[in-house]
Amino acid sequence: MSEITKKIPYRWIVAFVLFFCYSIQYLDRVKSTVLSPSIMKDVGLTTSDIGTGAFLMMIFYGPAQLVSGFLTDKFGAKRILIFSVVAWSIMTAWMALIRTPGEYFFRMALFGLLIGTEYVPSARILMRWFPKEGRARAQALLSWAWILTPAWASIVATQMAVYLGGWRPVFIITASIGIVPLLLILFFTFDRPEQYKHITQAELEYSYRDELEDGTLKKDDFQNSQERIMAQKPFLFLDLFKHRSYVAVIVVDVVMQITLWGTLVWIPLYLSDTFGFKLAKMGMWSALYFASGAIGSFSSSYISDRLFRNNRKVMILVCFIGLIPWVLMLSSLKTANPVLLAISLCGMGFFANMAWGPFLAVPAEIFTPEVYGKAMGLVNGVGYFVAAFAAKIFGMLVVVHAGGSKDYKMGWIFIAACALVGIFAALFIKTTPARTPRTFKASA
Repeated sequence: MSEITKKIPYRWIVAFVLFFCYSIQYLDRVKSTVLSPSIMKDVGLTTSDIGTGAFLMMIFYGPAQLVSGFLTDKFGAKRILIFSVVAWSIMTAWMALIRTPGEYFFRMALFGLLIGTEYVPSARILMRWFPKEGRARAQALLSWAWILTPAWASIVATQMAVYLGGWRPVFIITASIGIVPLLLILFFTFDRPEQYKHITQAELEYSYRDELEDGTLKKDDFQNSQERIMAQKPFLFLDLFKHRSYVAVIVVDVVMQITLWGTLVWIPLYLSDTFGFKLAKMGMWSALYFASGAIGSFSSSYISDRLFRNNRKVMILVCFIGLIPWVLMLSSLKTANPVLLAISLCGMGFFANMAWGPFLAVPAEIFTPEVYGKAMGLVNGVGYFVAAFAAKIFGMLVVVHAGGSKDYKMGWIFIAACALVGIFAALFIKTTPARTPRTFKASA
Protein backbone atom coordinates (compact mmCIF):
# COMPACT_ATOMS: atom_id res chain seq x y z
CA MET A 1 0.00 0.00 0.00
CA SER A 2 2.86 2.41 0.77
CA GLU A 3 4.14 2.14 -2.83
CA ILE A 4 0.70 3.02 -4.14
CA THR A 5 0.37 6.03 -1.85
CA LYS A 6 3.60 7.47 -3.25
CA LYS A 7 1.75 7.96 -6.52
CA ILE A 8 -1.83 8.36 -5.28
CA PRO A 9 -2.59 10.65 -2.32
CA TYR A 10 -3.92 8.52 0.51
CA ARG A 11 -7.00 10.72 0.83
CA TRP A 12 -8.20 9.36 -2.53
CA ILE A 13 -7.54 5.80 -1.39
CA VAL A 14 -9.70 6.50 1.67
CA ALA A 15 -12.37 8.03 -0.59
CA PHE A 16 -12.36 5.02 -2.91
CA VAL A 17 -12.55 2.55 -0.01
CA LEU A 18 -15.53 4.41 1.43
CA PHE A 19 -17.20 4.50 -1.99
CA PHE A 20 -16.65 0.76 -2.47
CA CYS A 21 -17.90 -0.14 1.00
CA TYR A 22 -20.98 2.05 0.65
CA SER A 23 -21.63 0.52 -2.78
CA ILE A 24 -21.69 -2.97 -1.28
CA GLN A 25 -24.13 -1.81 1.39
CA TYR A 26 -26.29 -0.17 -1.25
CA LEU A 27 -26.74 -3.49 -3.03
CA ASP A 28 -29.66 -4.41 -0.79
CA ARG A 29 -31.78 -1.44 -1.83
CA VAL A 30 -31.00 -1.96 -5.50
CA LYS A 31 -31.86 -5.66 -5.39
CA SER A 32 -35.03 -5.01 -3.43
CA THR A 33 -36.28 -2.54 -6.02
CA VAL A 34 -35.10 -4.10 -9.28
CA LEU A 35 -36.36 -7.54 -8.17
CA SER A 36 -39.59 -6.09 -6.79
CA PRO A 37 -41.80 -7.62 -9.53
CA SER A 38 -40.62 -11.11 -8.51
CA ILE A 39 -40.74 -10.33 -4.79
CA MET A 40 -44.28 -8.99 -5.13
CA LYS A 41 -45.47 -12.16 -6.80
CA ASP A 42 -43.73 -14.51 -4.37
CA VAL A 43 -44.58 -12.72 -1.12
CA GLY A 44 -48.02 -11.49 -2.19
CA LEU A 45 -47.36 -7.75 -2.28
CA THR A 46 -49.27 -5.06 -4.19
CA THR A 47 -47.91 -1.89 -5.78
CA SER A 48 -49.19 0.01 -2.76
CA ASP A 49 -47.32 -2.41 -0.46
CA ILE A 50 -44.05 -1.63 -2.24
CA GLY A 51 -44.68 2.07 -1.58
CA THR A 52 -45.43 1.26 2.05
CA GLY A 53 -42.21 -0.74 2.34
CA ALA A 54 -40.18 2.18 0.99
CA PHE A 55 -42.05 4.47 3.38
CA LEU A 56 -41.22 2.31 6.40
CA MET A 57 -37.57 2.04 5.46
CA MET A 58 -37.14 5.79 5.05
CA ILE A 59 -39.29 6.83 8.02
CA PHE A 60 -36.85 4.95 10.29
CA TYR A 61 -33.76 5.65 8.18
CA GLY A 62 -34.21 9.41 8.71
CA PRO A 63 -34.03 9.49 12.54
CA ALA A 64 -31.21 6.92 12.41
CA GLN A 65 -29.19 9.42 10.37
CA LEU A 66 -29.51 12.05 13.09
CA VAL A 67 -28.58 9.60 15.85
CA SER A 68 -25.62 8.27 13.86
CA GLY A 69 -24.44 11.87 13.36
CA PHE A 70 -24.20 12.46 17.10
CA LEU A 71 -22.57 9.04 17.65
CA THR A 72 -20.08 9.69 14.86
CA ASP A 73 -18.92 13.01 16.29
CA LYS A 74 -18.69 11.50 19.79
CA PHE A 75 -17.20 8.03 19.23
CA GLY A 76 -15.60 8.28 15.78
CA ALA A 77 -16.79 7.43 12.29
CA LYS A 78 -14.83 4.19 11.93
CA ARG A 79 -16.60 2.49 14.84
CA ILE A 80 -20.03 3.41 13.49
CA LEU A 81 -19.11 2.12 10.02
CA ILE A 82 -18.07 -1.26 11.44
CA PHE A 83 -21.45 -1.59 13.15
CA SER A 84 -23.21 -0.55 9.95
CA VAL A 85 -21.55 -3.22 7.78
CA VAL A 86 -22.28 -6.02 10.25
CA ALA A 87 -25.92 -4.93 10.54
CA TRP A 88 -26.23 -4.75 6.74
CA SER A 89 -25.04 -8.33 6.27
CA ILE A 90 -27.54 -9.65 8.79
CA MET A 91 -30.46 -7.68 7.35
CA THR A 92 -29.62 -8.70 3.77
CA ALA A 93 -29.62 -12.37 4.67
CA TRP A 94 -32.93 -11.94 6.50
CA MET A 95 -34.58 -10.59 3.34
CA ALA A 96 -34.17 -14.00 1.71
CA LEU A 97 -36.27 -15.59 4.47
CA ILE A 98 -39.40 -13.42 4.43
CA ARG A 99 -42.65 -15.12 3.43
CA THR A 100 -45.50 -12.72 4.22
CA PRO A 101 -46.29 -9.02 3.73
CA GLY A 102 -46.12 -8.53 7.50
CA GLU A 103 -42.57 -9.90 7.63
CA TYR A 104 -41.64 -7.69 4.69
CA PHE A 105 -42.93 -4.53 6.39
CA PHE A 106 -41.18 -5.33 9.69
CA ARG A 107 -37.92 -6.11 7.96
CA MET A 108 -38.01 -2.87 5.93
CA ALA A 109 -38.61 -0.80 9.09
CA LEU A 110 -35.77 -2.46 11.01
CA PHE A 111 -33.50 -2.26 7.96
CA GLY A 112 -33.98 1.51 7.81
CA LEU A 113 -33.26 1.89 11.53
CA LEU A 114 -30.02 -0.09 11.48
CA ILE A 115 -28.64 0.88 8.06
CA GLY A 116 -29.12 4.60 8.70
CA THR A 117 -25.62 4.43 10.14
CA GLU A 118 -23.78 4.14 6.80
CA TYR A 119 -23.69 7.54 5.11
CA VAL A 120 -22.93 10.12 7.81
CA PRO A 121 -19.71 8.51 9.14
CA SER A 122 -18.46 7.97 5.57
CA ALA A 123 -19.07 11.60 4.64
CA ARG A 124 -17.63 12.80 7.97
CA ILE A 125 -14.31 11.09 7.21
CA LEU A 126 -14.13 12.68 3.75
CA MET A 127 -14.83 16.15 5.12
CA ARG A 128 -11.75 15.86 7.33
CA TRP A 129 -9.44 14.41 4.70
CA PHE A 130 -10.35 17.05 2.06
CA PRO A 131 -10.33 20.88 2.28
CA LYS A 132 -12.85 23.13 0.54
CA GLU A 133 -11.32 22.85 -2.91
CA GLY A 134 -11.76 19.07 -3.07
CA ARG A 135 -14.84 18.30 -1.00
CA ALA A 136 -17.45 18.34 -3.76
CA ARG A 137 -15.44 15.84 -5.82
CA ALA A 138 -14.88 13.61 -2.79
CA GLN A 139 -18.61 13.70 -2.04
CA ALA A 140 -19.39 13.03 -5.68
CA LEU A 141 -17.24 9.89 -5.57
CA LEU A 142 -19.14 8.77 -2.47
CA SER A 143 -22.44 9.57 -4.19
CA TRP A 144 -21.52 7.07 -6.89
CA ALA A 145 -22.37 4.44 -4.29
CA TRP A 146 -26.06 5.21 -4.68
CA ILE A 147 -25.86 6.43 -8.30
CA LEU A 148 -23.50 4.02 -10.05
CA THR A 149 -24.27 0.94 -7.98
CA PRO A 150 -27.79 0.61 -9.40
CA ALA A 151 -26.33 0.79 -12.94
CA TRP A 152 -24.38 -2.46 -12.58
CA ALA A 153 -26.24 -4.02 -9.69
CA SER A 154 -29.53 -3.86 -11.60
CA ILE A 155 -28.01 -6.00 -14.33
CA VAL A 156 -26.17 -8.35 -11.98
CA ALA A 157 -29.16 -8.87 -9.68
CA THR A 158 -31.61 -9.61 -12.48
CA GLN A 159 -29.18 -11.92 -14.28
CA MET A 160 -28.40 -13.76 -11.04
CA ALA A 161 -32.09 -14.18 -10.30
CA VAL A 162 -32.67 -15.64 -13.77
CA TYR A 163 -29.65 -17.96 -13.52
CA LEU A 164 -30.39 -19.10 -9.94
CA GLY A 165 -34.09 -19.50 -10.58
CA GLY A 166 -35.32 -16.95 -8.07
CA TRP A 167 -34.61 -13.82 -6.08
CA ARG A 168 -33.90 -15.37 -2.66
CA PRO A 169 -30.42 -16.83 -3.47
CA VAL A 170 -29.34 -13.37 -4.66
CA PHE A 171 -29.77 -11.97 -1.14
CA ILE A 172 -27.97 -14.91 0.50
CA ILE A 173 -24.95 -14.56 -1.78
CA THR A 174 -24.64 -10.79 -1.42
CA ALA A 175 -25.00 -10.95 2.38
CA SER A 176 -21.81 -13.02 2.52
CA ILE A 177 -19.93 -10.29 0.63
CA GLY A 178 -20.19 -8.07 3.71
CA ILE A 179 -16.86 -9.42 4.95
CA VAL A 180 -15.05 -7.42 2.24
CA PRO A 181 -16.12 -3.89 3.29
CA LEU A 182 -15.64 -4.88 6.93
CA LEU A 183 -11.97 -5.72 6.35
CA LEU A 184 -11.39 -2.61 4.23
CA ILE A 185 -12.80 -0.35 6.92
CA LEU A 186 -10.79 -2.06 9.65
CA PHE A 187 -7.41 -1.80 7.90
CA PHE A 188 -7.53 1.10 5.43
CA THR A 189 -9.88 3.73 6.86
CA PHE A 190 -8.97 6.38 9.44
CA ASP A 191 -11.08 9.12 10.99
CA ARG A 192 -8.32 11.71 10.69
CA PRO A 193 -5.21 12.02 8.49
CA GLU A 194 -2.78 12.05 11.42
CA GLN A 195 -4.04 8.60 12.52
CA TYR A 196 -2.51 7.03 9.40
CA LYS A 197 1.08 6.22 10.36
CA HIS A 198 2.45 6.69 6.82
CA ILE A 199 0.85 10.08 6.25
CA THR A 200 3.15 12.68 4.67
CA GLN A 201 3.56 16.26 5.80
CA ALA A 202 2.26 17.46 2.44
CA GLU A 203 -0.97 15.48 2.84
CA LEU A 204 -1.47 16.77 6.37
CA GLU A 205 -1.07 20.33 5.17
CA TYR A 206 -3.51 19.72 2.32
CA SER A 207 -6.19 18.15 4.52
CA TYR A 208 -5.90 20.95 7.08
CA ARG A 209 -5.44 23.69 4.50
CA ASP A 210 -8.44 25.72 5.66
CA GLU A 211 -7.39 25.57 9.33
CA LEU A 212 -3.81 26.53 8.43
CA GLU A 213 -5.03 29.50 6.41
CA ASP A 214 -7.15 30.92 9.21
CA GLY A 215 -4.48 30.29 11.85
CA THR A 216 -6.35 27.64 13.82
CA LEU A 217 -3.47 25.18 13.33
CA LYS A 218 0.24 25.48 12.55
CA LYS A 219 1.77 23.28 9.87
CA ASP A 220 4.39 21.79 12.17
CA ASP A 221 1.86 20.74 14.84
CA PHE A 222 -1.24 18.64 14.18
CA GLN A 223 -1.48 17.00 17.58
CA ASN A 224 -4.91 17.15 19.25
CA SER A 225 -6.20 18.89 16.13
CA GLN A 226 -9.87 18.18 16.82
CA GLU A 227 -9.80 19.68 20.31
CA ARG A 228 -7.89 22.74 19.12
CA ILE A 229 -10.25 23.33 16.20
CA MET A 230 -13.31 23.05 18.42
CA ALA A 231 -11.73 25.43 20.95
CA GLN A 232 -11.40 28.04 18.19
CA LYS A 233 -14.79 27.29 16.65
CA PRO A 234 -17.20 26.42 19.49
CA PHE A 235 -20.49 24.90 18.37
CA LEU A 236 -23.96 24.39 19.79
CA PHE A 237 -26.60 22.28 18.05
CA LEU A 238 -28.95 25.27 17.83
CA ASP A 239 -26.28 27.09 15.80
CA LEU A 240 -27.38 24.97 12.83
CA PHE A 241 -30.62 26.91 12.51
CA LYS A 242 -28.96 30.33 12.52
CA HIS A 243 -27.65 29.91 8.98
CA ARG A 244 -30.02 30.44 6.07
CA SER A 245 -27.78 28.39 3.79
CA TYR A 246 -27.99 25.40 6.11
CA VAL A 247 -31.80 25.50 6.21
CA ALA A 248 -31.76 25.73 2.40
CA VAL A 249 -29.51 22.65 2.25
CA ILE A 250 -32.09 20.71 4.27
CA VAL A 251 -34.79 21.59 1.71
CA VAL A 252 -32.47 20.69 -1.18
CA ASP A 253 -31.75 17.33 0.43
CA VAL A 254 -35.48 16.67 0.79
CA VAL A 255 -35.94 17.21 -2.94
CA MET A 256 -32.87 15.12 -3.81
CA GLN A 257 -34.08 12.23 -1.66
CA ILE A 258 -37.57 12.42 -3.19
CA THR A 259 -36.03 12.29 -6.66
CA LEU A 260 -33.63 9.48 -5.75
CA TRP A 261 -36.26 7.25 -4.23
CA GLY A 262 -38.86 8.18 -6.81
CA THR A 263 -36.54 6.79 -9.47
CA LEU A 264 -34.93 3.96 -7.50
CA VAL A 265 -38.26 2.49 -6.40
CA TRP A 266 -40.49 3.28 -9.35
CA ILE A 267 -38.38 3.15 -12.54
CA PRO A 268 -38.15 -0.68 -12.50
CA LEU A 269 -41.91 -1.02 -11.93
CA TYR A 270 -42.63 1.72 -14.48
CA LEU A 271 -40.60 -0.08 -17.16
CA SER A 272 -42.22 -3.41 -16.28
CA ASP A 273 -45.82 -2.18 -16.07
CA THR A 274 -45.83 0.43 -18.85
CA PHE A 275 -43.66 -1.25 -21.46
CA GLY A 276 -43.95 -4.90 -20.42
CA PHE A 277 -40.20 -5.39 -19.97
CA LYS A 278 -39.14 -8.73 -18.56
CA LEU A 279 -36.80 -8.89 -15.56
CA ALA A 280 -33.44 -9.03 -17.37
CA LYS A 281 -34.41 -6.39 -19.95
CA MET A 282 -35.78 -4.09 -17.28
CA GLY A 283 -32.45 -4.24 -15.41
CA MET A 284 -30.55 -3.21 -18.53
CA TRP A 285 -32.78 -0.19 -19.16
CA SER A 286 -32.71 0.90 -15.51
CA ALA A 287 -28.92 0.96 -15.71
CA LEU A 288 -29.01 3.81 -18.27
CA TYR A 289 -30.42 6.23 -15.71
CA PHE A 290 -27.79 5.44 -13.09
CA ALA A 291 -24.80 5.30 -15.44
CA SER A 292 -25.56 8.78 -16.77
CA GLY A 293 -26.17 9.91 -13.18
CA ALA A 294 -22.60 9.01 -12.20
CA ILE A 295 -21.28 11.17 -15.05
CA GLY A 296 -23.53 14.07 -14.08
CA SER A 297 -22.57 13.88 -10.42
CA PHE A 298 -18.81 13.94 -10.84
CA SER A 299 -18.70 16.45 -13.70
CA SER A 300 -20.89 18.84 -11.72
CA SER A 301 -18.69 18.50 -8.63
CA TYR A 302 -15.51 19.05 -10.62
CA ILE A 303 -16.95 22.24 -12.05
CA SER A 304 -18.14 23.34 -8.60
CA ASP A 305 -14.69 22.79 -7.04
CA ARG A 306 -12.53 24.12 -9.86
CA LEU A 307 -14.45 26.52 -12.08
CA PHE A 308 -16.76 28.12 -9.51
CA ARG A 309 -14.25 27.85 -6.65
CA ASN A 310 -16.66 26.54 -4.02
CA ASN A 311 -19.76 28.41 -5.21
CA ARG A 312 -22.16 25.52 -4.71
CA LYS A 313 -25.36 27.32 -5.72
CA VAL A 314 -24.76 27.31 -9.48
CA MET A 315 -24.58 23.56 -10.06
CA ILE A 316 -27.46 22.88 -7.68
CA LEU A 317 -29.66 25.20 -9.74
CA VAL A 318 -28.50 23.53 -12.97
CA CYS A 319 -29.48 20.18 -11.46
CA PHE A 320 -33.10 21.06 -10.75
CA ILE A 321 -33.67 23.28 -13.79
CA GLY A 322 -32.27 20.62 -16.12
CA LEU A 323 -34.17 17.78 -14.45
CA ILE A 324 -37.72 19.00 -15.03
CA PRO A 325 -38.01 18.65 -18.84
CA TRP A 326 -36.55 15.13 -18.80
CA VAL A 327 -38.96 13.95 -16.10
CA LEU A 328 -41.87 15.34 -18.08
CA MET A 329 -40.57 13.68 -21.23
CA LEU A 330 -40.39 10.31 -19.48
CA SER A 331 -43.93 10.73 -18.14
CA SER A 332 -45.27 11.38 -21.66
CA LEU A 333 -43.98 8.16 -23.24
CA LYS A 334 -46.75 5.74 -24.15
CA THR A 335 -44.74 3.14 -26.05
CA ALA A 336 -41.24 1.71 -25.59
CA ASN A 337 -39.61 3.81 -28.32
CA PRO A 338 -35.96 2.77 -27.80
CA VAL A 339 -34.46 6.12 -28.79
CA LEU A 340 -36.81 8.35 -26.81
CA LEU A 341 -36.77 6.08 -23.78
CA ALA A 342 -32.95 5.95 -23.74
CA ILE A 343 -32.66 9.73 -24.16
CA SER A 344 -35.18 10.49 -21.43
CA LEU A 345 -33.61 8.04 -18.93
CA CYS A 346 -30.08 9.33 -19.62
CA GLY A 347 -31.10 13.00 -19.51
CA MET A 348 -33.06 12.52 -16.32
CA GLY A 349 -30.23 10.57 -14.66
CA PHE A 350 -27.56 13.10 -15.68
CA PHE A 351 -29.34 16.16 -14.27
CA ALA A 352 -31.05 14.52 -11.28
CA ASN A 353 -27.70 13.66 -9.70
CA MET A 354 -25.71 16.83 -10.36
CA ALA A 355 -26.36 18.41 -6.95
CA TRP A 356 -25.02 15.65 -4.70
CA GLY A 357 -21.37 16.69 -4.45
CA PRO A 358 -21.94 20.47 -4.21
CA PHE A 359 -24.71 20.54 -1.61
CA LEU A 360 -23.32 17.74 0.57
CA ALA A 361 -20.12 19.76 1.00
CA VAL A 362 -21.94 22.87 2.25
CA PRO A 363 -22.43 21.96 5.97
CA ALA A 364 -18.67 21.44 6.44
CA GLU A 365 -18.02 24.83 4.85
CA ILE A 366 -20.60 26.70 6.89
CA PHE A 367 -19.37 25.22 10.17
CA THR A 368 -16.40 22.82 10.40
CA PRO A 369 -15.78 19.15 9.52
CA GLU A 370 -15.53 18.44 13.26
CA VAL A 371 -19.32 18.80 13.63
CA TYR A 372 -20.26 17.47 10.19
CA GLY A 373 -21.80 14.37 11.75
CA LYS A 374 -24.44 16.37 13.62
CA ALA A 375 -24.97 18.81 10.75
CA MET A 376 -25.34 16.18 8.04
CA GLY A 377 -27.24 13.83 10.31
CA LEU A 378 -30.01 16.41 10.69
CA VAL A 379 -30.01 17.19 6.96
CA ASN A 380 -30.40 13.55 5.95
CA GLY A 381 -32.72 12.83 8.85
CA VAL A 382 -35.21 15.42 7.65
CA GLY A 383 -34.60 14.52 4.01
CA TYR A 384 -35.42 10.86 4.41
CA PHE A 385 -38.31 11.51 6.78
CA VAL A 386 -40.09 13.73 4.25
CA ALA A 387 -39.07 11.53 1.31
CA ALA A 388 -40.73 8.59 3.08
CA PHE A 389 -44.11 10.28 2.72
CA ALA A 390 -43.23 11.28 -0.85
CA ALA A 391 -42.62 7.63 -1.77
CA LYS A 392 -46.06 6.82 -0.43
CA ILE A 393 -47.58 9.77 -2.33
CA PHE A 394 -45.99 8.60 -5.59
CA GLY A 395 -47.52 5.16 -5.08
CA MET A 396 -50.92 6.68 -4.46
CA LEU A 397 -50.63 8.74 -7.66
CA VAL A 398 -50.18 5.64 -9.83
CA VAL A 399 -53.53 5.08 -11.54
CA VAL A 400 -54.64 1.46 -11.90
CA HIS A 401 -57.17 1.09 -14.73
CA ALA A 402 -59.97 -1.43 -14.85
CA GLY A 403 -58.02 -3.74 -17.15
CA GLY A 404 -55.05 -3.81 -14.76
CA SER A 405 -52.81 -1.41 -16.68
CA LYS A 406 -51.06 1.33 -14.70
CA ASP A 407 -50.43 5.00 -15.45
CA TYR A 408 -47.41 6.56 -13.71
CA LYS A 409 -47.72 10.03 -15.28
CA MET A 410 -48.95 11.89 -12.19
CA GLY A 411 -46.16 10.37 -10.12
CA TRP A 412 -43.51 11.77 -12.45
CA ILE A 413 -45.24 15.16 -12.52
CA PHE A 414 -45.03 15.11 -8.71
CA ILE A 415 -41.23 14.66 -8.99
CA ALA A 416 -41.04 17.61 -11.40
CA ALA A 417 -43.04 19.78 -9.00
CA CYS A 418 -40.64 18.92 -6.19
CA ALA A 419 -37.75 20.06 -8.41
CA LEU A 420 -39.33 23.51 -8.53
CA VAL A 421 -39.08 23.64 -4.74
CA GLY A 422 -35.41 22.70 -5.05
CA ILE A 423 -34.78 25.63 -7.39
CA PHE A 424 -36.28 28.05 -4.87
CA ALA A 425 -34.26 26.61 -1.95
CA ALA A 426 -30.97 26.67 -3.89
CA LEU A 427 -31.26 30.44 -4.32
CA PHE A 428 -30.58 30.86 -0.59
CA ILE A 429 -27.34 28.83 -0.49
CA LYS A 430 -24.17 30.85 -0.07
CA THR A 431 -20.68 29.67 0.84
CA THR A 432 -17.34 31.43 1.10
CA PRO A 433 -15.39 30.94 -2.15
CA ALA A 434 -12.23 28.86 -1.88
CA ARG A 435 -8.97 30.55 -2.76
CA THR A 436 -5.63 29.15 -3.79
CA PRO A 437 -3.15 30.16 -1.07
CA ARG A 438 0.41 31.06 -1.96
CA THR A 439 1.92 28.68 0.56
CA PHE A 440 0.32 25.53 -0.86
CA LYS A 441 0.07 23.85 -4.21
CA ALA A 442 -3.44 23.66 -5.66
CA SER A 443 -3.17 19.90 -5.90
CA ALA A 444 -6.36 17.86 -6.08
